[in-house]
Amino acid sequence: MSSPTASDKERLARRASIAAAAGTAIEYYDFAIYGYLAVVLAPLFFPGGDGLVGLIATLGVVATGSLARPIGGLIFGRLGDKRGRKAVLLATVAAMGTATTLTGVLPTYAAIGVAAPILLTVLRVFQGFSAGGEIGGAASLSTESAPSRRRGLFGSATSIGISLGLASAAGTVATLSALTTDEQMSSWGWRIPFLIAAPLLVGAVLYRLRVEDSPLFVEMVETTQPPKAPVREVFRTHKASLLRVIGIAYSTMTSGGIASVYMLVHLSAVLKYPLTGALWLVVLIVLMPLAAIPWAGSLSDRFGRRTVLAGGMLGFVVLAIPCFWVMQQGSLVLAIVAALVLNVPFSIQQGVVYTQYSELFPTRVRYTGVSLGFNIGGIIGTGLVSLVATWLVSVTGSTIAPAFYVVFAALVGLAIVATMHETSRSDMSADPEQAGARPTPVTSES
Repeated sequence: MSSPTASDKERLARRASIAAAAGTAIEYYDFAIYGYLAVVLAPLFFPGGDGLVGLIATLGVVATGSLARPIGGLIFGRLGDKRGRKAVLLATVAAMGTATTLTGVLPTYAAIGVAAPILLTVLRVFQGFSAGGEIGGAASLSTESAPSRRRGLFGSATSIGISLGLASAAGTVATLSALTTDEQMSSWGWRIPFLIAAPLLVGAVLYRLRVEDSPLFVEMVETTQPPKAPVREVFRTHKASLLRVIGIAYSTMTSGGIASVYMLVHLSAVLKYPLTGALWLVVLIVLMPLAAIPWAGSLSDRFGRRTVLAGGMLGFVVLAIPCFWVMQQGSLVLAIVAALVLNVPFSIQQGVVYTQYSELFPTRVRYTGVSLGFNIGGIIGTGLVSLVATWLVSVTGSTIAPAFYVVFAALVGLAIVATMHETSRSDMSADPEQAGARPTPVTSES
Protein backbone atom coordinates (compact mmCIF):
# COMPACT_ATOMS: atom_id res chain seq x y z
CA MET A 1 0.00 0.00 0.00
CA SER A 2 1.43 3.42 -0.96
CA SER A 3 2.16 6.03 1.68
CA PRO A 4 -0.31 8.88 1.99
CA THR A 5 0.56 11.98 0.00
CA ALA A 6 0.78 15.50 1.40
CA SER A 7 -2.68 16.25 0.00
CA ASP A 8 -4.06 13.11 1.66
CA LYS A 9 -2.61 14.25 5.00
CA GLU A 10 -4.06 17.72 4.52
CA ARG A 11 -7.49 16.27 3.76
CA LEU A 12 -7.32 14.01 6.82
CA ALA A 13 -6.28 16.91 9.03
CA ARG A 14 -9.07 19.09 7.67
CA ARG A 15 -11.77 16.44 8.20
CA ALA A 16 -10.53 15.66 11.69
CA SER A 17 -10.54 19.34 12.60
CA ILE A 18 -14.06 19.83 11.24
CA ALA A 19 -15.26 16.77 13.16
CA ALA A 20 -13.65 18.08 16.34
CA ALA A 21 -15.16 21.54 15.84
CA ALA A 22 -18.63 20.28 14.90
CA GLY A 23 -18.93 17.85 17.78
CA THR A 24 -17.52 20.30 20.30
CA ALA A 25 -19.95 22.96 19.03
CA ILE A 26 -22.88 20.66 19.77
CA GLU A 27 -21.48 19.74 23.18
CA TYR A 28 -20.97 23.37 24.19
CA TYR A 29 -24.31 24.45 22.78
CA ASP A 30 -25.93 21.84 25.00
CA PHE A 31 -23.81 22.65 28.04
CA ALA A 32 -24.14 26.46 27.70
CA ILE A 33 -27.92 26.60 27.23
CA TYR A 34 -28.46 26.03 30.94
CA GLY A 35 -26.12 28.86 31.90
CA TYR A 36 -27.72 31.30 29.46
CA LEU A 37 -31.18 30.41 30.76
CA ALA A 38 -30.19 30.52 34.44
CA VAL A 39 -32.13 33.74 35.08
CA VAL A 40 -35.28 32.20 33.54
CA LEU A 41 -34.89 28.76 35.15
CA ALA A 42 -34.26 30.03 38.70
CA PRO A 43 -37.91 30.81 39.60
CA LEU A 44 -39.18 27.73 37.71
CA PHE A 45 -37.06 25.19 39.58
CA PHE A 46 -36.03 27.10 42.74
CA PRO A 47 -39.06 29.32 43.52
CA GLY A 48 -39.51 31.53 46.56
CA GLY A 49 -37.12 33.67 48.54
CA ASP A 50 -34.68 36.29 47.34
CA GLY A 51 -34.09 36.37 43.58
CA LEU A 52 -30.30 36.35 43.94
CA VAL A 53 -30.51 33.31 46.24
CA GLY A 54 -32.56 31.42 43.63
CA LEU A 55 -30.06 32.43 40.97
CA ILE A 56 -27.17 31.16 43.08
CA ALA A 57 -29.05 27.85 43.59
CA THR A 58 -29.54 27.54 39.82
CA LEU A 59 -25.87 28.28 39.18
CA GLY A 60 -25.06 25.71 41.84
CA VAL A 61 -26.55 23.08 39.53
CA VAL A 62 -24.04 24.24 36.89
CA ALA A 63 -21.27 23.59 39.41
CA THR A 64 -22.75 20.17 40.27
CA GLY A 65 -22.74 19.16 36.62
CA SER A 66 -19.13 20.21 36.32
CA LEU A 67 -18.18 17.98 39.24
CA ALA A 68 -19.10 14.99 37.05
CA ARG A 69 -16.74 16.06 34.28
CA PRO A 70 -13.55 14.51 35.74
CA ILE A 71 -15.38 11.20 36.18
CA GLY A 72 -16.46 11.32 32.54
CA GLY A 73 -12.96 12.34 31.54
CA LEU A 74 -11.48 9.42 33.46
CA ILE A 75 -13.80 6.82 31.91
CA PHE A 76 -13.95 8.19 28.36
CA GLY A 77 -10.25 9.06 28.39
CA ARG A 78 -9.35 5.50 29.35
CA LEU A 79 -11.55 4.14 26.56
CA GLY A 80 -10.14 6.64 24.07
CA ASP A 81 -6.55 5.58 24.76
CA LYS A 82 -7.44 1.89 24.55
CA ARG A 83 -10.06 1.83 21.75
CA GLY A 84 -9.44 4.95 19.72
CA ARG A 85 -10.62 8.57 19.55
CA LYS A 86 -13.46 8.21 17.01
CA ALA A 87 -15.70 5.70 18.82
CA VAL A 88 -15.52 7.54 22.13
CA LEU A 89 -16.26 10.92 20.54
CA LEU A 90 -19.40 9.42 19.03
CA ALA A 91 -20.50 8.27 22.48
CA THR A 92 -19.86 11.62 24.19
CA VAL A 93 -21.88 13.70 21.73
CA ALA A 94 -24.75 11.17 21.78
CA ALA A 95 -24.92 11.18 25.59
CA MET A 96 -24.82 14.97 25.82
CA GLY A 97 -27.55 15.45 23.21
CA THR A 98 -29.82 12.94 24.94
CA ALA A 99 -29.48 14.62 28.35
CA THR A 100 -30.12 18.06 26.87
CA THR A 101 -33.22 16.93 24.98
CA LEU A 102 -34.65 15.35 28.15
CA THR A 103 -34.11 18.62 30.01
CA GLY A 104 -36.40 20.27 27.47
CA VAL A 105 -39.35 18.06 28.51
CA LEU A 106 -38.70 18.25 32.26
CA PRO A 107 -41.66 19.30 34.48
CA THR A 108 -41.09 22.35 36.67
CA TYR A 109 -41.38 22.78 40.44
CA ALA A 110 -45.01 23.89 40.08
CA ALA A 111 -45.88 20.53 38.45
CA ILE A 112 -43.95 17.97 40.51
CA GLY A 113 -42.48 19.87 43.45
CA VAL A 114 -39.01 19.11 44.77
CA ALA A 115 -38.56 16.30 42.23
CA ALA A 116 -38.10 18.97 39.53
CA PRO A 117 -34.80 20.44 40.79
CA ILE A 118 -33.61 16.92 41.64
CA LEU A 119 -34.23 15.67 38.09
CA LEU A 120 -32.70 18.84 36.68
CA THR A 121 -29.56 18.20 38.72
CA VAL A 122 -29.42 14.54 37.63
CA LEU A 123 -29.61 15.49 33.95
CA ARG A 124 -26.99 18.21 34.46
CA VAL A 125 -24.68 15.67 36.08
CA PHE A 126 -25.19 13.35 33.08
CA GLN A 127 -24.37 16.27 30.79
CA GLY A 128 -21.20 16.91 32.77
CA PHE A 129 -20.27 13.25 32.61
CA SER A 130 -20.48 13.17 28.82
CA ALA A 131 -18.87 16.59 28.38
CA GLY A 132 -15.93 15.31 30.42
CA GLY A 133 -14.87 13.06 27.56
CA GLU A 134 -15.30 15.54 24.73
CA ILE A 135 -12.42 18.02 24.94
CA GLY A 136 -9.67 15.45 25.49
CA GLY A 137 -10.83 13.48 22.46
CA ALA A 138 -11.42 16.47 20.20
CA ALA A 139 -8.05 17.99 21.06
CA SER A 140 -6.27 14.65 20.59
CA LEU A 141 -7.96 13.92 17.25
CA SER A 142 -7.32 17.36 15.73
CA THR A 143 -3.69 17.72 16.85
CA GLU A 144 -2.71 14.11 16.12
CA SER A 145 -4.12 14.42 12.60
CA ALA A 146 -2.37 17.73 11.86
CA PRO A 147 0.94 18.36 10.07
CA SER A 148 3.63 18.80 12.73
CA ARG A 149 4.40 22.43 11.86
CA ARG A 150 0.70 23.43 11.76
CA ARG A 151 -0.62 21.81 14.92
CA GLY A 152 -1.49 25.16 16.44
CA LEU A 153 -3.68 26.08 13.47
CA PHE A 154 -5.48 22.74 13.16
CA GLY A 155 -5.63 22.24 16.92
CA SER A 156 -7.50 25.52 17.28
CA ALA A 157 -10.54 23.77 15.72
CA THR A 158 -11.58 22.62 19.19
CA SER A 159 -11.75 26.24 20.35
CA ILE A 160 -13.64 27.26 17.21
CA GLY A 161 -16.22 24.59 18.03
CA ILE A 162 -16.57 25.95 21.55
CA SER A 163 -17.17 29.48 20.24
CA LEU A 164 -19.71 28.26 17.68
CA GLY A 165 -21.55 26.29 20.35
CA LEU A 166 -21.65 29.18 22.79
CA ALA A 167 -22.73 31.60 20.05
CA SER A 168 -25.49 29.27 18.86
CA ALA A 169 -26.78 28.84 22.39
CA ALA A 170 -26.76 32.55 23.13
CA GLY A 171 -28.28 33.43 19.74
CA THR A 172 -31.08 30.89 20.19
CA VAL A 173 -31.95 32.21 23.65
CA ALA A 174 -31.69 35.84 22.47
CA THR A 175 -34.02 35.19 19.53
CA LEU A 176 -36.60 33.52 21.76
CA SER A 177 -36.33 36.32 24.30
CA ALA A 178 -37.02 38.88 21.56
CA LEU A 179 -39.96 36.95 20.08
CA THR A 180 -41.72 36.00 23.33
CA THR A 181 -43.05 37.79 26.35
CA ASP A 182 -41.63 37.10 29.80
CA GLU A 183 -44.66 34.93 30.54
CA GLN A 184 -44.28 32.92 27.34
CA MET A 185 -40.56 32.45 27.97
CA SER A 186 -41.24 31.13 31.48
CA SER A 187 -44.16 28.98 30.31
CA TRP A 188 -42.75 27.17 27.26
CA GLY A 189 -40.11 29.26 25.50
CA TRP A 190 -37.23 28.04 27.67
CA ARG A 191 -37.81 24.47 26.46
CA ILE A 192 -37.12 25.17 22.78
CA PRO A 193 -33.31 25.63 23.02
CA PHE A 194 -33.02 22.30 24.85
CA LEU A 195 -35.19 20.48 22.30
CA ILE A 196 -33.14 21.83 19.38
CA ALA A 197 -30.36 19.56 20.66
CA ALA A 198 -32.09 16.53 19.10
CA PRO A 199 -31.57 17.37 15.39
CA LEU A 200 -28.12 18.81 16.14
CA LEU A 201 -27.20 15.50 17.76
CA VAL A 202 -28.15 13.56 14.63
CA GLY A 203 -26.03 15.80 12.41
CA ALA A 204 -22.97 15.57 14.66
CA VAL A 205 -23.13 11.79 14.89
CA LEU A 206 -23.50 11.39 11.11
CA TYR A 207 -20.45 13.57 10.43
CA ARG A 208 -18.26 11.90 13.02
CA LEU A 209 -19.08 8.52 11.51
CA ARG A 210 -17.32 9.65 8.32
CA VAL A 211 -14.05 10.62 9.98
CA GLU A 212 -10.98 8.35 10.21
CA ASP A 213 -9.36 7.75 13.58
CA SER A 214 -6.18 9.58 14.56
CA PRO A 215 -3.19 8.41 12.44
CA LEU A 216 -0.90 8.60 15.48
CA PHE A 217 -3.23 6.34 17.46
CA VAL A 218 -3.52 3.91 14.53
CA GLU A 219 0.27 3.86 14.19
CA MET A 220 0.67 3.26 17.93
CA VAL A 221 -1.65 0.24 18.06
CA GLU A 222 0.09 -1.25 14.99
CA THR A 223 3.48 -1.18 16.72
CA THR A 224 2.74 -1.46 20.45
CA GLN A 225 -0.02 -2.54 22.79
CA PRO A 226 -2.35 0.23 24.02
CA PRO A 227 -1.85 1.00 27.72
CA LYS A 228 -3.63 -1.43 30.03
CA ALA A 229 -4.18 1.20 32.70
CA PRO A 230 -3.81 4.68 31.14
CA VAL A 231 -5.15 6.46 34.24
CA ARG A 232 -2.56 4.81 36.48
CA GLU A 233 0.15 5.57 33.91
CA VAL A 234 -0.79 9.26 33.83
CA PHE A 235 -0.67 9.58 37.61
CA ARG A 236 2.53 7.55 37.89
CA THR A 237 4.67 8.93 35.07
CA HIS A 238 3.03 12.17 33.89
CA LYS A 239 2.20 13.97 37.14
CA ALA A 240 3.95 17.20 36.15
CA SER A 241 2.07 17.43 32.84
CA LEU A 242 -1.22 16.61 34.55
CA LEU A 243 -0.70 19.34 37.17
CA ARG A 244 0.21 21.86 34.48
CA VAL A 245 -2.95 21.12 32.50
CA ILE A 246 -5.04 21.40 35.67
CA GLY A 247 -3.53 24.78 36.50
CA ILE A 248 -3.77 26.20 32.98
CA ALA A 249 -7.34 24.92 32.62
CA TYR A 250 -8.33 26.57 35.91
CA SER A 251 -6.70 29.85 34.84
CA THR A 252 -8.09 30.04 31.30
CA MET A 253 -11.55 28.68 32.16
CA THR A 254 -11.97 31.06 35.10
CA SER A 255 -10.81 34.20 33.30
CA GLY A 256 -12.53 33.24 30.05
CA GLY A 257 -15.68 32.03 31.81
CA ILE A 258 -16.15 35.34 33.60
CA ALA A 259 -15.49 37.22 30.37
CA SER A 260 -18.04 35.17 28.40
CA VAL A 261 -20.65 32.90 30.00
CA TYR A 262 -20.89 34.77 33.34
CA MET A 263 -21.24 38.07 31.49
CA LEU A 264 -24.93 37.38 30.82
CA VAL A 265 -25.62 36.96 34.53
CA HIS A 266 -23.52 40.01 35.39
CA LEU A 267 -25.13 42.35 32.88
CA SER A 268 -28.75 41.22 33.30
CA ALA A 269 -29.04 40.15 36.96
CA VAL A 270 -26.33 42.27 38.62
CA LEU A 271 -26.17 45.45 36.52
CA LYS A 272 -29.85 45.23 35.46
CA TYR A 273 -29.39 45.75 31.72
CA PRO A 274 -32.21 44.34 29.52
CA LEU A 275 -31.92 40.56 29.12
CA THR A 276 -32.35 40.64 25.33
CA GLY A 277 -29.58 43.21 24.89
CA ALA A 278 -27.30 41.25 27.19
CA LEU A 279 -27.96 38.06 25.25
CA TRP A 280 -27.02 39.61 21.93
CA LEU A 281 -23.87 40.96 23.54
CA VAL A 282 -22.99 37.41 24.53
CA VAL A 283 -23.52 36.37 20.89
CA LEU A 284 -21.01 39.02 19.82
CA ILE A 285 -18.63 37.97 22.60
CA VAL A 286 -18.51 34.35 21.53
CA LEU A 287 -18.49 35.08 17.79
CA MET A 288 -15.62 37.55 18.01
CA PRO A 289 -12.97 34.88 18.73
CA LEU A 290 -13.78 32.97 15.52
CA ALA A 291 -11.32 35.09 13.54
CA ALA A 292 -8.77 35.48 16.32
CA ILE A 293 -8.59 31.80 17.36
CA PRO A 294 -6.99 30.36 14.17
CA TRP A 295 -4.78 33.46 13.97
CA ALA A 296 -3.53 32.84 17.52
CA GLY A 297 -3.06 29.16 16.72
CA SER A 298 -0.93 30.05 13.70
CA LEU A 299 1.08 32.52 15.78
CA SER A 300 1.82 29.77 18.26
CA ASP A 301 3.18 27.64 15.40
CA ARG A 302 5.56 30.46 14.61
CA PHE A 303 6.46 31.96 17.99
CA GLY A 304 5.67 29.09 20.39
CA ARG A 305 2.78 28.08 22.62
CA ARG A 306 4.19 29.65 25.81
CA THR A 307 4.59 33.10 24.29
CA VAL A 308 1.06 33.30 22.91
CA LEU A 309 -0.57 31.75 25.98
CA ALA A 310 1.27 34.09 28.35
CA GLY A 311 0.23 37.04 26.19
CA GLY A 312 -3.44 36.19 26.66
CA MET A 313 -3.02 35.85 30.42
CA LEU A 314 -1.23 39.20 30.66
CA GLY A 315 -4.09 40.77 28.73
CA PHE A 316 -6.55 39.71 31.45
CA VAL A 317 -4.29 41.12 34.18
CA VAL A 318 -4.20 44.51 32.47
CA LEU A 319 -7.81 44.75 31.21
CA ALA A 320 -10.07 43.05 33.77
CA ILE A 321 -10.53 45.82 36.35
CA PRO A 322 -10.85 48.74 33.86
CA CYS A 323 -13.38 46.80 31.74
CA PHE A 324 -15.58 45.88 34.70
CA TRP A 325 -15.50 49.51 35.86
CA VAL A 326 -16.69 50.71 32.44
CA MET A 327 -19.51 48.13 32.41
CA GLN A 328 -21.11 49.61 35.53
CA GLN A 329 -21.41 53.15 34.15
CA GLY A 330 -25.06 52.65 33.15
CA SER A 331 -24.61 52.57 29.38
CA LEU A 332 -25.29 49.32 27.54
CA VAL A 333 -23.17 50.56 24.61
CA LEU A 334 -20.18 51.13 26.89
CA ALA A 335 -20.79 47.76 28.54
CA ILE A 336 -20.76 46.06 25.13
CA VAL A 337 -17.48 47.72 24.17
CA ALA A 338 -15.87 46.84 27.52
CA ALA A 339 -17.03 43.21 27.34
CA LEU A 340 -15.72 42.82 23.78
CA VAL A 341 -12.34 44.29 24.75
CA LEU A 342 -12.13 41.90 27.72
CA ASN A 343 -12.63 38.97 25.37
CA VAL A 344 -9.58 39.74 23.22
CA PRO A 345 -7.20 37.92 25.60
CA PHE A 346 -9.75 35.12 25.89
CA SER A 347 -9.59 34.66 22.11
CA ILE A 348 -5.80 34.50 22.22
CA GLN A 349 -5.84 31.88 24.97
CA GLN A 350 -8.39 29.77 23.15
CA GLY A 351 -6.32 29.71 19.99
CA VAL A 352 -3.45 27.83 21.61
CA VAL A 353 -4.53 26.16 24.84
CA TYR A 354 -5.92 22.83 23.53
CA THR A 355 -2.89 22.24 21.34
CA GLN A 356 -0.73 22.97 24.37
CA TYR A 357 -2.60 20.39 26.44
CA SER A 358 -2.14 17.72 23.77
CA GLU A 359 1.58 18.35 23.41
CA LEU A 360 2.19 17.73 27.11
CA PHE A 361 1.37 13.99 26.79
CA PRO A 362 2.52 11.16 24.50
CA THR A 363 0.00 9.44 22.21
CA ARG A 364 -0.53 6.40 24.43
CA VAL A 365 -2.10 8.42 27.28
CA ARG A 366 -2.97 11.73 25.61
CA TYR A 367 -6.77 11.33 25.72
CA THR A 368 -6.68 10.38 29.40
CA GLY A 369 -4.15 13.03 30.41
CA VAL A 370 -5.88 15.91 28.65
CA SER A 371 -9.35 14.80 29.81
CA LEU A 372 -8.35 14.46 33.46
CA GLY A 373 -6.34 17.67 33.62
CA PHE A 374 -8.86 19.76 31.72
CA ASN A 375 -11.84 18.52 33.71
CA ILE A 376 -10.23 18.69 37.14
CA GLY A 377 -9.24 22.26 36.34
CA GLY A 378 -12.80 22.78 35.13
CA ILE A 379 -14.26 21.96 38.55
CA ILE A 380 -12.74 25.11 40.00
CA GLY A 381 -12.73 26.92 36.68
CA THR A 382 -15.92 26.96 34.61
CA GLY A 383 -17.88 24.87 37.12
CA LEU A 384 -17.60 27.42 39.91
CA VAL A 385 -16.87 30.61 38.02
CA SER A 386 -20.41 32.04 37.78
CA LEU A 387 -21.23 30.87 41.31
CA VAL A 388 -18.10 32.44 42.81
CA ALA A 389 -18.44 35.66 40.79
CA THR A 390 -22.10 36.11 41.80
CA TRP A 391 -21.22 35.29 45.42
CA LEU A 392 -18.43 37.88 45.41
CA VAL A 393 -20.86 40.57 44.26
CA SER A 394 -23.37 39.49 46.92
CA VAL A 395 -20.83 39.47 49.76
CA THR A 396 -18.84 42.59 48.89
CA GLY A 397 -21.62 44.67 47.37
CA SER A 398 -19.15 45.65 44.62
CA THR A 399 -19.97 44.95 40.99
CA ILE A 400 -16.24 45.08 40.16
CA ALA A 401 -15.44 42.17 42.49
CA PRO A 402 -15.39 39.51 39.73
CA ALA A 403 -12.56 41.41 38.00
CA PHE A 404 -10.20 40.70 40.88
CA TYR A 405 -10.96 37.00 40.55
CA VAL A 406 -10.04 37.24 36.84
CA VAL A 407 -6.69 38.84 37.71
CA PHE A 408 -5.96 36.18 40.32
CA ALA A 409 -6.72 33.33 37.90
CA ALA A 410 -4.57 34.89 35.15
CA LEU A 411 -1.62 35.27 37.55
CA VAL A 412 -1.94 31.59 38.50
CA GLY A 413 -1.73 30.71 34.81
CA LEU A 414 1.33 32.88 34.23
CA ALA A 415 3.13 31.19 37.12
CA ILE A 416 2.47 27.77 35.59
CA VAL A 417 3.49 28.78 32.06
CA ALA A 418 6.79 30.00 33.54
CA THR A 419 7.58 26.42 34.63
CA MET A 420 7.02 24.92 31.16
CA HIS A 421 9.33 24.26 28.24
CA GLU A 422 8.29 25.04 24.67
CA THR A 423 6.46 22.16 22.95
CA SER A 424 5.55 23.53 19.51
CA ARG A 425 8.40 21.59 17.85
CA SER A 426 7.93 18.40 19.86
CA ASP A 427 7.40 14.86 18.59
CA MET A 428 3.86 14.10 19.76
CA SER A 429 4.59 10.39 20.13
CA ALA A 430 7.48 11.05 22.52
CA ASP A 431 7.28 11.46 26.28
CA PRO A 432 8.26 15.05 27.19
CA GLU A 433 8.73 14.21 30.87
CA GLN A 434 11.03 11.26 30.29
CA ALA A 435 13.03 13.48 27.95
CA GLY A 436 13.65 15.90 30.79
CA ALA A 437 10.61 17.98 29.82
CA ARG A 438 12.48 19.11 26.70
CA PRO A 439 10.72 18.28 23.42
CA THR A 440 12.26 16.11 20.76
CA PRO A 441 12.73 18.34 17.70
CA VAL A 442 10.70 17.59 14.60
CA THR A 443 12.89 17.90 11.54
CA SER A 444 10.40 17.19 8.77
CA GLU A 445 6.76 17.74 8.00
CA SER A 446 4.56 14.86 9.17
